[in-house]
Amino acid sequence: MQWLNSIEQAPDSIWQNSYPFTQKAFIQALEQYGSINAQSGWQGHFLYDEKQNLLLPSFLKQHSYGEYVFDWSWAEAYSRHGLNYYPKLIIAAPFTPATGPRIISSDLNRVNGELLSTQLQQHCHEQNLSGVHILFCNQQERELLTHENWHERKSVQFHWFNYGYQSFDDYLSRFKSRKRKAVNKERKSIRQQHIEIRWLNTENLTLNDWQFFYQCYQSTYQMRGMQGYLTLNSFKQMGRTMGAQMKFVFAYQNNEPIACALYFCDDKNLYGRYWGAIKDFENLHFELCYYQGIEYCIANGLSHFDPGTQGEHKIARGFEPIYTRSLHYLVHKGFHEAVGDFVKEESKSLALYKQSCYEALPFNEKNMPNKKD
Repeated sequence: MQWLNSIEQAPDSIWQNSYPFTQKAFIQALEQYGSINAQSGWQGHFLYDEKQNLLLPSFLKQHSYGEYVFDWSWAEAYSRHGLNYYPKLIIAAPFTPATGPRIISSDLNRVNGELLSTQLQQHCHEQNLSGVHILFCNQQERELLTHENWHERKSVQFHWFNYGYQSFDDYLSRFKSRKRKAVNKERKSIRQQHIEIRWLNTENLTLNDWQFFYQCYQSTYQMRGMQGYLTLNSFKQMGRTMGAQMKFVFAYQNNEPIACALYFCDDKNLYGRYWGAIKDFENLHFELCYYQGIEYCIANGLSHFDPGTQGEHKIARGFEPIYTRSLHYLVHKGFHEAVGDFVKEESKSLALYKQSCYEALPFNEKNMPNKKD
């Protein structure tokens, strides 16, 4: 077992899946161009175990920004008791609230969950870390680890699933009439504003396109009084090394760019990641970030579309409520037990919320999807 300070030290052969956000190329782009480092509070601290043939995308964190599993109240409770919550260890795809593999291995069946849990938890004790958090892990990983003194925490996101739709109109035909008319009206408004939509691959992007995309990306954060986490050069490096998995959607009015969205994809899934516009255009966010993504999935045979976190407005457009899950271990026994009680109570209210979101879906009765766990 080794702890690596850079993803560069990890062997290339260990990556066997197409999920983009824990690919070596993705993390390299963030490392090489200053998006993650000690100064940003994301210090690479990768667990590599040659015997088990695994790597964990793990980071020492000095804050909780960019994680999307919110534990600020836990940090405040530590502070009130004169304890340090930071640094902590997280295992995650940086800045990416998208479920996917957090144990990088050519064969997960070879991984000993009890041994791995022990390694992680002991490391926290030895290094004075408050705990370890595995964010947005997948089902197989939860089954491997969840009984090894971890607390599972749920959250709700809204995702789209492809039930063999032949076209966008075929998809809308499953909606209640009133809901279908509302979507068609939104899409019609894009044409009425004389907005043209174009999909571009990274090899088609000019320097001006990259600059415009980054302006849009930063503008979305600036609206919340923040700055975007990723540097422009990180995005450009991703374009060079994993461009086949990046898809840009530009909106133009009078042949001038007015908005842009960036998607990532793998062999089964589309992931909506970033978007922005130079000013507010009616329904343009819905068109670029949801409807264009749905059309892309249908046209390319993708089974699932994850458009990002939050947003109850997605429900009316057919995005179903699903659980995402994370695993948590805290060194302090009392706080570990308290967090366990907290997530159990939180899950009860989440179950009621998820049910109410399901009941609000726009599908007519005969086409209601089965509830997702």
